Amino acid sequence: MKNPHSLIKITKLFIILVSGVAVFNSKSIANTIIEPIDLYDQITNLQNQSHINIVGLDKIQNENKIDTRGNTEQQIEQLLSTYNHIISRTAKGDIERIIIVNKKQKTNSQRITLPTTHHGNHYSVSATLSGDGNLWESIDMVIDTGADIVVLPESMISKLGMNNNNFKNQSMQTANGMTNAKIGSLHSIKIAGETVENVQVAFIADKLLGNNRLLGMSALNHYQINIDDQQQLITLIKN
Repeated sequence: MKNPHSLIKITKLFIILVSGVAVFNSKSIANTIIEPIDLYDQITNLQNQSHINIVGLDKIQNENKIDTRGNTEQQIEQLLSTYNHIISRTAKGDIERIIIVNKKQKTNSQRITLPTTHHGNHYSVSATLSGDGNLWESIDMVIDTGADIVVLPESMISKLGMNNNNFKNQSMQTANGMTNAKIGSLHSIKIAGETVENVQVAFIADKLLGNNRLLGMSALNHYQINIDDQQQLITLIKN
C-alpha cells in the first residue's frame, strides 16, 4: 500500500502545477493585443495606450479601420481626419484631452467650418504645421486677425524641421512692445482638412508669447471669416 503522505504530497504538487498553468494562461490572455476591427476600436485602443481622455466616442460611426503611421499625434490626426475635433494640451504642450464634435459634412468646398475653444475674447483652433514638409506639429492656435502673419515661439523652429539660417531678422510690434523676430515661411498649415502652403511666419522669444501661438492673416488672408459666438464656430469662406 502506498504511503498516504506521499499521495498528499503528489496531490499538492499537482495543484501547484495546475495553478501555475492557470496563472500563465491568464497573463498570456492579458498581454494579447486585440486587433481593432473598425475605426472605433482603433481610437479606443489609442486612448488606452496613450492615456489621453477622448470625449465623444459615441459620435464615431461604423467606419472601416484605416492605416496610420507616425507618432501618436500624427496617428490621432489621421484617425480623426473626417471628424471635427478639439485638442486640449497641458502647459508642457502634451495632448491631455480630445473632444470629438461631429462628423465633417460634405458641403460646399468653398466653406470650411472650424470647431473652436473660447478663451476670453479669443478663439483657438487645432492646426497641424510643418516647416519642411516632413516634420509636423499639431497645436492649438489663437485666431488673431490683427496679426499680419503667423507668430510662433522660437522653441518650435527645430520641431518644425526648420534651419536658423533660413530666417531674416526683423523688428516686430507685439502686445508687449517692439521685439526681435525671425521671419521665414512654413511649408504648410493644415486646418480642418484645408491646407495652406508657403505661409509667412515670425518666431519670437517664448516668454513673450506664453502659451499662445497666433494664427495670423498670412494663413487666413485666403478667406473671409465668419464667427458664430453662440455656437463657438468659425467659418472660413474662400475668396
